[in-house]
Amino acid sequence: MHTVDISNIAEENHDYAIHLAGSQNVLSYQHNFFVLNDIHEREPFESVDFWRDVSLAAEILLKASLLKHHVPFFKKRAHAEYGEKVTASTNIWLNETLKTLEIDYIAQINTGTISTSLKSAEKELFPKISLNTQKGKLISEMIYIIIRTRRNRNSHFFFPNQGSLDLSEIEMLYLPLLNMLEELYHMSV
Repeated sequence: MHTVDISNIAEENHDYAIHLAGSQNVLSYQHNFFVLNDIHEREPFESVDFWRDVSLAAEILLKASLLKHHVPFFKKRAHAEYGEKVTASTNIWLNETLKTLEIDYIAQINTGTISTSLKSAEKELFPKISLNTQKGKLISEMIYIIIRTRRNRNSHFFFPNQGSLDLSEIEMLYLPLLNMLEELYHMSV
């Protein structure tokens, strides 16, 4: 049976978050910073794709930061003893986390929701890296706004009123949030 090594999962998810944020060509990533591209009118489906992808990018960037800074947020998914085995052969912390949770298969890894990940960040990550209290509160508030306005609505169903780009929302909410999460990812303990 094949074993998947997830030793570099934080970096891989960081890269995936960058990919998602730029996938609709509304944003791009330059020199560790997300920037707004010249945007043009989009078809409704393309706009909804952007909102879904950029919201998911924020969630994945938060989870990559948790992993990079050794904050456990995984849980074990019951009845998932199938598929490929999992290891973290060159990441001692992650390998110990998997052993502690008795996770042997990749299917057993439950990464939770953005809300549960944010709670882990507020409780463990923000204090661990000495994040400015105001910045931590701002990150939390922005994520909760996204959850209520775009995240779940655009991920599970198409609503026509979500089918356009709101430049002010991108500039005032998504860009600052992504850049604060990017800063969080690169901070030292």
